[in-house]
Amino acid sequence: MHRVSRTAGPLALALLLAVSPWLLAQATQPSQRPPRHILSLTQEHDGQNFAAAVGERIEITLQSIGPQKWATPQISSSVVRFEDVVLKMPPNPGGPTQVFVFTAAEAGRARIQIPNTVSDATFSVMIDVAAARAGGSQAFDTPDQSNAAEWKDAWTNLLNDVRQTFTPSLPKLTRVEVDLVVGNPGPPADTLTMTILDEAGQPLTVVSKTVSAKDGDRVVFVIPGGGIAVSPGESYSIRLSGNALFGWKYVVGGYDKGAAYFNGNPLLRGAHSSFLFRTFGAS
Repeated sequence: MHRVSRTAGPLALALLLAVSPWLLAQATQPSQRPPRHILSLTQEHDGQNFAAAVGERIEITLQSIGPQKWATPQISSSVVRFEDVVLKMPPNPGGPTQVFVFTAAEAGRARIQIPNTVSDATFSVMIDVAAARAGGSQAFDTPDQSNAAEWKDAWTNLLNDVRQTFTPSLPKLTRVEVDLVVGNPGPPADTLTMTILDEAGQPLTVVSKTVSAKDGDRVVFVIPGGGIAVSPGESYSIRLSGNALFGWKYVVGGYDKGAAYFNGNPLLRGAHSSFLFRTFGAS
C-alpha cells in the first residue's frame, strides 16, 4: 500500500538520467526536417547574420569535445528570449551535443553569444527579427490541455512511477508545465525527468532538467525540434520522476480528460484525481 500525503516518506529511488544543470532531452521518434518556423543553426554558422520573425523559434546546436560544454547564452537585447538548453540524444561519446532553444520575442536586432566553459571559444550570431509572419506568431505557445482546479495542499512524491494522462486537441505537443511543491526541504535543487508516453506506454520524448528549490512551483519542459506529433483525441501520459525534494500537486476531481496514476494504479482509490499541469502545442 503506497502512501500519498503532504509528507511523503522515503521510498526506493527511481533511476534518473545523469545530467548537468542544463536540460537533457531525447526524442524517440524519427528525426524530421525542422519546420519552416524554426531557424536551425550549428557551429558552421558562427559569426553570421540571420533573419527570423516574431513568434518563431531559434535552435542552435553546438558540439563539445571531452569535458568542454557551452555555457549560458548572453543576449544583447530582449528581442530574443532564451528558453532552454537540451542535450541531443543519443549521446556522442566524444563530447555532449547541446541544443540551445530561443524564441524571437519582438522586432529588432539581437546578438546571441554562447561562451565555452573550458576554451576561449565563443559562438556568436546576429539575429534580425521582423514582425510576425502569417501563422507564425505564438506558433509554439498555443494553450491546449490544463487542470485549472484549485489546489488544496495535496501532493505526492516523485520517487515512484507517477503519471497524468491527457487528451490533446492539437496535433503537436511543444511544451509541458507542471505544478510542484517543496515536499522535503534540504537539497538546493533536484534533477527532474519528464517523459511523454503514448497510449501503449511507448516513450515519445524525454526531457530532464535541474530545478532549484526556489523555482519549483511551476516547472516548464520545452520540447526541442518544434515539439512532437500527437493525435488529437487519443490518450497520452506525462510521467514525472525525481528525488525527494519536490512533490507533484494534485486535486480530487479536476481534469476530466485524463487522471493521475501511481505505480500503474489510480492515485486515489475510489475517487477521480488529477495532477496540476498544462500543455501547449501547435497546429
